[in-house]
Amino acid sequence: MLRLNAFPDHPAWTLFVNGARRFDIEDISPNWEYPADRSAPMLEAPSVQEALAPLLGFVAYGSEVGQPCDNLFCCG
Repeated sequence: MLRLNAFPDHPAWTLFVNGARRFDIEDISPNWEYPADRSAPMLEAPSVQEALAPLLGFVAYGSEVGQPCDNLFCCG
């Protein structure tokens, strides 16, 4: 799962694997389309809930390591 962070105050993305933070991605590749390509089929609601469940408490940057950002301008 990739979490979109408040870039440029924080790294652009954080990669999570099996609910655990693996690393931050500091910049956005010019080859990535944004918004994302919408041609892929949407996940059904139970699959979305299963995929997001381990990350529900990790909305703010740093929350996954017990230090959530509380800056009102980037994460508030």
